[in-house]
Amino acid sequence: MVNVFALPVATVSPDTSICAGDSISLLASGGDFYAWSPATGLSNATIASPMASPDATTAYQVSVQDANGCVNTAEVSLTVNALPVANDGEDQQICPGTSAQLQGSGGTTYLWKPANLLSDPNNANPLASPRATSAFILTVIDDTGCQDDAIMFV
Repeated sequence: MVNVFALPVATVSPDTSICAGDSISLLASGGDFYAWSPATGLSNATIASPMASPDATTAYQVSVQDANGCVNTAEVSLTVNALPVANDGEDQQICPGTSAQLQGSGGTTYLWKPANLLSDPNNANPLASPRATSAFILTVIDDTGCQDDAIMFV
């Protein structure tokens, strides 16, 4: 007698994207043993849900084997988005009681801190009115959701 077993149904997380330097958990199911390829950027290429931290966009294929020794494969693409570059301009010097125009660039969304010393902390170019030398931190976020920080002094 010959037994013919069905192939395992290999499923994998949907294609997704991360920011450079970030990690994400991949998830495969449908079997008892797993082998991911390429193994580069994975925490463990032989488990169902390894952490992935690739340096570049990568298509990962997983081989899913069931208890009968039958194997099927699935693939997930992980897009790695470059980080924006926060540019907060040069440090500035002002006299007491005056303001400095900050010059932020590099993103689509801006957040300056400390907010209480600024005309609008969500504006790329707010007015800063510190009473003493102060550090201002700029966080920029691009349209992919990736972010970068820069610091300047007034």
